[in-house]
Amino acid sequence: MSIFNLVRAPAEEAISIVMKQKGEMEDMQSKTQGYVPKVMSAWRGGDEQEFEADVQRKLIPAIMNLIAAIAGFGGNLGGAMNIMDQADSKVTSMVGGLSDMFGSFLK
Repeated sequence: MSIFNLVRAPAEEAISIVMKQKGEMEDMQSKTQGYVPKVMSAWRGGDEQEFEADVQRKLIPAIMNLIAAIAGFGGNLGGAMNIMDQADSKVTSMVGGLSDMFGSFLK
């Protein structure tokens, strides 16, 4: 049994949680854009156009940056797991080769 197999389940769970967070942020972005017309229709004071512009210019890009960061983190975790799998495979192969070599000396 490899040590990497011991951490696989928690790592996969972490990736799942991160990707769920990404989905929740995408949902929040969609809802935010949907609320803008509702807020504007009820706005009193004359600056509703500036509110819409601020949402589009500041809030939505910030949410999109957060989504990208979350997705990148999840992707990096997945990439790290792939590297660990490759390393585990190579080490297992090397250990098997050494075992075969020393086994042939002992026969």
